[in-house]
Amino acid sequence: MRLLLAVAVLVASMAAGCTFASRNPPTRKTLEVPMGDVLKQSAITQDVTLAVGNTLRVKLGSNYSTPYRWMIATKIGDSSIVKQTGHEFVQPTSDALGAPGMQVWTFTALKPGTTTISTSYSSFVGKDNKPACTYTANVTVQ
Repeated sequence: MRLLLAVAVLVASMAAGCTFASRNPPTRKTLEVPMGDVLKQSAITQDVTLAVGNTLRVKLGSNYSTPYRWMIATKIGDSSIVKQTGHEFVQPTSDALGAPGMQVWTFTALKPGTTTISTSYSSFVGKDNKPACTYTANVTVQ
């Protein structure tokens, strides 16, 4: 009887350990593009899948010592699927002159579907404001 009870407890604890991880997926995901990629590529696209209620952080390299900036208000293909809930500029971690920081946007997944989030890195000086880089996140909410 004790052996049967010990086996039952062991099986139950193993099963519980396997299912807790699958029941608690991450509630926040981050997409990140370093400054080097922003400078080398004219268009960057990333894909992400979220669950309803999850938070998405998009971190894009940005150098405030130049006249280039990412558009703060992102373009969202379908704002009923995700909404922008925040934006901030994170200062460089280096004291080096001209070191890049990060612009960080926060989004919340509202309902199942697919949409895009996009922004562009353009100069605010001069007449030619053609983006040096465009960023698009293809978002699937399940």
